[in-house]
Amino acid sequence: MQEKNSEEGNPFLDDLNGKFKARLRSTHIKVTSIEEGRITLKSIVGTFEASFNLEVLDRLRKPCFLALKRPMKEREKYLIYEVVSTNPMHYQQLSMDISLPKPIRLDFLEKIYRMWGETEDTWIDIHAVYTGYLMDLRNKGVDFVRDETMMPLVGAETFLLSTKAVNKLVNFENGMSIGVMAGFNHPLKVDPVKLISHHVGVFGFTGAGKSNLTSLLVRRLMDNLDDLKVIVIDIPGEYSLNLLDKVLEEGIILSTENYFGTENPIGAFIASQAIPETFLEKLGKNEEEVYQKIAYQVTKLFKESKVKRLDLTSKKLSFKEVLESFESLFNDLHPVTKFRSREIYGKLKNILEKEGINPSKELSEVFKEKSQAIDEIKKVLKEEAADLEKKRVYKVINVIEEVVRVIDSTSSESAKVKEVEYTPEKIALEAIKTVEEEKCRLFILYTPDPLKTRILTEKLISNLFKLRKYTSRGSRVLVVIDEAQEFIPDRVRREDYTWQSNEAVERLLRQGRKYRLHCWVATQRVAHLNVNAIQQIHSYFTGTLPRSYDRHVVAEAAGVSPEILEKTSQLEPGEWIFISHTATKRKNIPIFVGTENNEEIILSFLKKELEKQT
Repeated sequence: MQEKNSEEGNPFLDDLNGKFKARLRSTHIKVTSIEEGRITLKSIVGTFEASFNLEVLDRLRKPCFLALKRPMKEREKYLIYEVVSTNPMHYQQLSMDISLPKPIRLDFLEKIYRMWGETEDTWIDIHAVYTGYLMDLRNKGVDFVRDETMMPLVGAETFLLSTKAVNKLVNFENGMSIGVMAGFNHPLKVDPVKLISHHVGVFGFTGAGKSNLTSLLVRRLMDNLDDLKVIVIDIPGEYSLNLLDKVLEEGIILSTENYFGTENPIGAFIASQAIPETFLEKLGKNEEEVYQKIAYQVTKLFKESKVKRLDLTSKKLSFKEVLESFESLFNDLHPVTKFRSREIYGKLKNILEKEGINPSKELSEVFKEKSQAIDEIKKVLKEEAADLEKKRVYKVINVIEEVVRVIDSTSSESAKVKEVEYTPEKIALEAIKTVEEEKCRLFILYTPDPLKTRILTEKLISNLFKLRKYTSRGSRVLVVIDEAQEFIPDRVRREDYTWQSNEAVERLLRQGRKYRLHCWVATQRVAHLNVNAIQQIHSYFTGTLPRSYDRHVVAEAAGVSPEILEKTSQLEPGEWIFISHTATKRKNIPIFVGTENNEEIILSFLKKELEKQT
């Protein structure tokens, strides 16, 4: 005998006090193909018909789920659908055509308007996609089971899913709140460990608030996970201000920019950072007022030695690696780069052969033994750099500059300066140490030059893996990569270091979890990312993405219906569609979430600090 569920008074079903009356009218499998990347997506789409009611129509405008009754052998269960669009309908609309004379059309329209909700001739079409989950109600409890093959029965009665049910569907009971679920006014709670350990992608067009969201999540995670350390690789210069309070409390800012070599380091630092206009408007009425409010805290950063130089060179560089650096440019598309790299390679090799220097030897060793040879090499490189500057052959110049800096770093005079600078090796070493061993938990690496940033990223990740292979102890390390298209593009070359950074980041995404090394990426150019890297991401925050191909790439990677992601066009800054394989209680349930504004946190911090000052 079939066991039945009673909908009346059930806390997991909602009919808006009897106003929501709906049934399934039709269902079909929709196949979406995108030629650009040969993406094919399938989804089960249902069309539901609900009695017209203004309160119902307003509720359906907000994100919501439907529970479709489905008779089973043992008892009734409910298929869970997510609403993607609604359309109020009147039966006379179906017969009205533009070919009708205007007076008749106007008469039709007037009658239709007067009849909304007054007769049975009006209804609401609801289009929704199947989430792949069945809801099982029994013993006054609820359970959700994954079943992607279950087909609905046309005409089945349908209800709205209540806030309590949605909470049971997606939330971890003692999870970390990352925002409020739109349409339900209820916190979205995730498992913080699974959120970072399985990697995160933040995708959205310019102005969607990617750095704002990432900064907010970083501070939430640092508050919830005591053993977490975070390294933010920051090309645009947004995170020093976004996480200013956290830096002052337990962090450090490392930059390739030489602020200490300027007359006004504080002013130079502030000028180098990208400060959003919305933040500036809230901070003060004029430019001087804004500058003073920020400058006071930046001064503290410098006084407390929270801003340090970032050195991308390495003392452990051999002549073999120097030669390989120039050799990598032999097949460059730029004819001058190709010719001059070969020429410099030949000059250096001649010096090594003349002096009888083993190419495998490190520069520091040769410096001690044959400083005259080093001086000769340095002279050749500097002369070449001066000549190439006129020809704008920057790739060769960058290699020359790095080699010269390494040579300078081996001298006793510059060794004193080196002690206060950070290298990728030192960052990696401090990051993996336990919090008890190394108190610094937040490293913001501001490197505005994309080429240098790729070099940094490759070295940093390589050293993190190298150190972690010898010890399982230490902190969890989260590497946050903004402007990810600069590091993991779909098209790579060795000479601009996109190949090396691509290999390093992809390795971090594929293998990092078993070493307690984790990665987040943020970008507006999803279509230009390495597909293999995207497939390793298990949690997605998606904001406004105007290009359909970008949306379909995310839909394919996340394993959700593309119809849901079409709604990103309706999102405001600070609103996101969150999809996760692991961080929510059930995988791949798209949730519309509004997050706290990180700018407000920083504004509040600055205000409190100014009050202390006065």
